[in-house]
Amino acid sequence: MLSRLHLSAILLVAAALWGGMLLFEGVAVNGTWFRPFSTVVGALLLLLVAFDLWAWRLRFLQGWFVPRPDLRGTWRVELQSDWKNPETDKVIDPIVAYLIVRQTFSTLSIRLLTPESASELVAAEITKAADGTYRLAAVYRNEPKLALRDRSPIHYGAIVLDVQGDPVAGLSGHYWTDRNSRGEIRTLARHVTIAGSFNDAQRLLPLA
Repeated sequence: MLSRLHLSAILLVAAALWGGMLLFEGVAVNGTWFRPFSTVVGALLLLLVAFDLWAWRLRFLQGWFVPRPDLRGTWRVELQSDWKNPETDKVIDPIVAYLIVRQTFSTLSIRLLTPESASELVAAEITKAADGTYRLAAVYRNEPKLALRDRSPIHYGAIVLDVQGDPVAGLSGHYWTDRNSRGEIRTLARHVTIAGSFNDAQRLLPLA
């Protein structure tokens, strides 16, 4: 989002160009025209903040004006991995986890919480296809609990999720990691409240 400094600079350049064009057209430019400059900057900054935090998700702005789906909330998800437990040499059962999405128009923060670890996005991008559908592509860092790192070390991975529905009804896709594992992920349920931990998410959306 634009800062007050950036917004002031843009408006100052626009005002200078506007004044220059008026002078070129032979219009007398009065210095009093620029007195409300600070007030205008403040008002526009408030509008930008309101748009970034809230107004961008208004339904009538979605699609044509805001090319960004509203993913906010706590999602219960199912992970199906091809990773083998080194103690049993067997592929693990599906894992039910929670996807915590914090989002404004200009920012996106996603954490994936399981009973054993937490993953956080390092970088992410939401793209819009020609047919109007959205896709989230991201790189993440996974940190297992300290007691489990002998068999499950800290690692990085990538994830691609297709956004389903308008308004958003679900997410599904696949992921892969730098420890040679991969799998699929799909959402099972959603709550509008942002959970702060695995236990908080479990209280909002109990495991099936």
